[in-house]
Amino acid sequence: GNFGEVKPVIIVAVPRVFLKVYAGVEKLMAGKPAPIRWLYRRGLAVAKRRAEGAALRFVERMIFSVADRLVLSKIRARFGGRLKFAVSGAAALPREAAELIDGLGIGIYEGYGLTETSPVVAANVPGHRKMGSVGRPLPGVRVVIDRTASKDGDPTQGEIIVYGPNVTRGYHNSHADNVGMFTADGGLRTGDLGYLDADNYLFITGRIKEQYKLANGKYVVPGPLEDRLKLSPFVSNVMVYGDNKPFNVALIVLDAAAVAEWAAKEGIAITGAPGLAHDPRVRDKISAEIDVYSSGFRGYERIRAFALIDDDFTQDNDMLTPTLKLKRRKVVSRWGVELERLCQESIESHSRDGDHLGLGGDRT
Repeated sequence: GNFGEVKPVIIVAVPRVFLKVYAGVEKLMAGKPAPIRWLYRRGLAVAKRRAEGAALRFVERMIFSVADRLVLSKIRARFGGRLKFAVSGAAALPREAAELIDGLGIGIYEGYGLTETSPVVAANVPGHRKMGSVGRPLPGVRVVIDRTASKDGDPTQGEIIVYGPNVTRGYHNSHADNVGMFTADGGLRTGDLGYLDADNYLFITGRIKEQYKLANGKYVVPGPLEDRLKLSPFVSNVMVYGDNKPFNVALIVLDAAAVAEWAAKEGIAITGAPGLAHDPRVRDKISAEIDVYSSGFRGYERIRAFALIDDDFTQDNDMLTPTLKLKRRKVVSRWGVELERLCQESIESHSRDGDHLGLGGDRT
């Protein structure tokens, strides 16, 4: 809301802020005429190719020039017109959001670190950046992937172990907290899942403590799916749940303003924000959004039942940490009855429909 007044050149924020930017821009463009939407999409596609180092054809350069002048520059103006750099940290940023912001002409750089590593471990920097990664480890810092920590058996990922002069010696006068914190050779166990690619760029895929096992024995890391669902302009927040349950279910907090605007355009009369969560047409819309944004995930990871709730997850109600991460135990404690109802609903739905959607196995 203050971008126009401050006119920043750089913004440093957590992923939830950039997810809101993504959803806001997508919502804005959805209401534009078809030629503008085409220019927007084509402009972003060309910007992505350019960021990947591709040599642009003359036609592509022309398309981007027109798209930037007529569409992308106007979106940038909403951020004060001077924004050049965006830095994201504290959690993984979905690649779609990063590519959109970068395509607008705002260079985005994602990094990774912990308080215990003083605090930066890796970062993307100008000239050395790979979208979707958190960059290469800093000079003097070494990252090792402990693949034995990945419970789902994926050989490409594991726990991120950090070595370097920036690594803490431990918590002061807290032996219990230090137990298991380090490897035998002094590496810090971060508790984060990830992998290093062939170019030594680090990718974050989730948190070890957030992994849970479905009743069929499959392990799920909910964070990536939650981040994808929050790309929807109609979803303000979400928590995926399925620990020792047959299927994943979800609590979804609506973006009431976006849903109300959609309903008005569709000629759907809904009285008051509380009515949104209970209207069957809204549920159908959110169900369709879930299908779109969960595409690419394995069948057993997808959401079988969901509830639309009125209360957002915030720091004030103790559902979020100061870095806007979910306090899952708090959410489960608050919404436990509803989650159990959803789990039962998912079983009944599966019994009625059979497994034609592949929700019980590995198929997508």
